[in-house]
Amino acid sequence: MSRDAGRPGGLAFAGWLFADLLLVIVLVVLGSEVPADEPDPDPGPTPTPTATATATPGPSRSPSPTPPDTSRPGGLDPVTVSVGIRLDPDALIAGRPAETAELTRQITQEIKRYEGRTAAFVMVFGTVRTGSGGSGGSVDTGRSDAYATAVARLLPQAAPQFFPPYSEKIIRGYHDSGSGIASGTARIELFFLLS
Repeated sequence: MSRDAGRPGGLAFAGWLFADLLLVIVLVVLGSEVPADEPDPDPGPTPTPTATATATPGPSRSPSPTPPDTSRPGGLDPVTVSVGIRLDPDALIAGRPAETAELTRQITQEIKRYEGRTAAFVMVFGTVRTGSGGSGGSVDTGRSDAYATAVARLLPQAAPQFFPPYSEKIIRGYHDSGSGIASGTARIELFFLLS
C-alpha cells in the first residue's frame, strides 16, 4: 500500500495554488485601474459659433503676453516663520486682563516685521513646567496644552488684521516638551499664503 493513498496528489495542490495566484493578480489589476473622469453634471450653455473677421497682423505687431492665472490660491508657503512670547501661563489661562494685555503687547512687537501680511494657518506650542519654573522641571503636558490653547484663542483679538478668526482648524495649540525651553514660553509658527 502506498503512503500517499489518502492524500490528494501534488498536481491537485498545484492547481489550487495556481487558481489562488490568478485571483490575486486579477484583484491587483482591477485595483490599479484609474477611474475615468466623471462628466460634468451641468456643462453649461453650448457656445454658438459666430462669424469673426480675420485680420493679418502687420509686421510691427507682437502677440500680447497671457496674464497669469490668478483664479486659484497659491496654497501655503512651505517656509514658516516662528515668533516667541513669554507669559505667566496660569494667569493667561485664568483670563487675567493684565496678562491678556501683555500678550497683545508682545505679539504686536513680534509681528511688526511682517506688516502687510496675514497669517493663514497658526500653530502655537506652549511649555509649562512643574516646579519653580525656568527651564528645570518636567513639562506638564496638560497645562502646556491649556496654555497654548489660551494663547491661540487670544491671538485674533490681539492683532485682528494679522491673525485669521479663531478656529481650531486654522489656529491650534499644542504642548512643547523640548528640553531647555523655559516655562511660560509660547512658540508661534506662522504660515503665510504663497503670493
